[in-house]
Amino acid sequence: MQKSMLVMFIMALLSGAAQADRDWDDDSHKRHQPKWQQRDFAVIRSVQPRYESIGQPRQECRSEWVTETVAQPTSPNYGGAIIGGAAGGAIGTQVGKGRGRNVAIVAGTLIGAVIGNHVADPYRGTAPTNTVNREVQRCHPVNDYRQQVRDYLVAYEYRSQMYTTTMLRYPGDVGSRLPVRVLVELDD
Repeated sequence: MQKSMLVMFIMALLSGAAQADRDWDDDSHKRHQPKWQQRDFAVIRSVQPRYESIGQPRQECRSEWVTETVAQPTSPNYGGAIIGGAAGGAIGTQVGKGRGRNVAIVAGTLIGAVIGNHVADPYRGTAPTNTVNREVQRCHPVNDYRQQVRDYLVAYEYRSQMYTTTMLRYPGDVGSRLPVRVLVELDD
């Protein structure tokens, strides 16, 4: 029981110290605030816009005509191979006897087919080509720059004193009124 009373007493002391510390901070904060504030108007003497460059990337493309050599597809010519194979097989039957004759027929047919194919299409190894013109589009990135108002350098007069400031919005024309806030406090 005594321990719990002691713990409660210590907690009460600590919370009181924290509250006193908080109250002391609040008072010091109040001492540094301005004592008096009023709204008034100054006169604008000059307004100078200040610019910045903004880059906007884009693609610039142009068309060019290119001449290319293109291989033409050819259709296969089986007629020469068939005729050559038949002629080679006929010649192979005239050579040899027995199994040698069979080998001669097969060899004659294959050799005749190759020779017949070559005779029917002598340019088969080199494909015919065609020259073609086609349009090609070439692109590269470029930046377009534009000027944008960043802020305004404003000179204004308040009670015969000149002041300058920068403003993000246009404050008004020269000679017009500019609202200002005047703070007055004691000089300690």
